[in-house]
Amino acid sequence: MKLCHCEENILDFQNLKKRSTIEIITLSKGEQYNFFSDSTLIIFIQNGSLRISCNEMMSKNLNTGEIVLIPVYYSCLTQCNKKTTLLVIKFDFNAITFCDYLPLELLLMRYKKTKKDKTRLQFLMSNQKLTKFFKLLSDNIKSGVVCPYYFDLKIQEFIYLTRIYCDNNAVFSFFKPLYSGDFAFINNVNKGLNQAKTLKDLAKILNYSLSGFEKKFKRVFKVAPYQWMQEQRAEKIYNKIVCSKTTFSEIAFENGFSSPAHLNEFCRKRFGKTPGGIRKENKDNLMALK
Repeated sequence: MKLCHCEENILDFQNLKKRSTIEIITLSKGEQYNFFSDSTLIIFIQNGSLRISCNEMMSKNLNTGEIVLIPVYYSCLTQCNKKTTLLVIKFDFNAITFCDYLPLELLLMRYKKTKKDKTRLQFLMSNQKLTKFFKLLSDNIKSGVVCPYYFDLKIQEFIYLTRIYCDNNAVFSFFKPLYSGDFAFINNVNKGLNQAKTLKDLAKILNYSLSGFEKKFKRVFKVAPYQWMQEQRAEKIYNKIVCSKTTFSEIAFENGFSSPAHLNEFCRKRFGKTPGGIRKENKDNLMALK
C-alpha cells in the first residue's frame, strides 16, 4: 500500500482503512455480495456480469461498462453470472457543483421528466472517456496507491467527466436521487432510520416536532412518513432474509415481532411467501446460476 508522501502523512496511514474510499472487488461465478453502506456507493462493472436485486420489486442484470448508484443506507444483493470485477467508489455526497456558472441544482430544476421508479437505484452507461478514467484509477489502485486525498480528487474528476462527456438527461437522472434542495433532510432521515423505532423517535432525532416533521416529510418524499417507514422496514426484513444466515427467530425479534409466527404472517401478506420460502427461492436461483 502506498500513500503520497506518506512520511508527511503519518496520521493518514494510521487511519488508512477507515478513510479509503475506492476499492476493487472481484467476484466468482455464482458468488453473492451484499452492498450496504453508510455512504453513497457508485459501482462500475469493469468486466463481467451480475444481477442486482434490492427488494422483491426490482432485479436487473448489469454488464461490463455499466455504472450503478446506490444511495446511503440502501441494501442491495448481487449474484454473479460469471467472474466479475467491480470498482466501488464510496463517498459522502453532501454537495455537487459542476461549475460556478452551472450548478447541478439548477440543472436538476430544468430536468422535469425523470420517471418515478420503484427503486432508488440509478444506472449510467460508461463511454470511452469514462472507461479510460476507470482503467487508470484501477491500475493505480492495483499498484498500491490508496491515498485518501487522491481518491477525493478522482471522485471529483468522475463527477466532472460525467457532466462533460455524458448525455445531460442521463446524468441528471443518475444523480437526482442524491441532490435536491432538501438533500440534507433526506440524508438525515435515512441515517436516523437505523436509530428510530417509531415515527416520533425519528422526528426527535432530526429535532422536529412530530407535526412539523410529518408536514415536511410529506412535502419532500411525497408519501406519509408512517407508510414510508413501513416500506423501509419491509425492505430491511426481506434483505436480511435473503442476504444473511440469521435465524428467522432472530430476524423476528430484531424487527419488533413478538414471535416468528408473526414474522411469517407479515411475509405472507407482504411478499406472498414465508421467510423460509423467500430464502429457498433465493438459494434455488443461486444454484441455477452455478
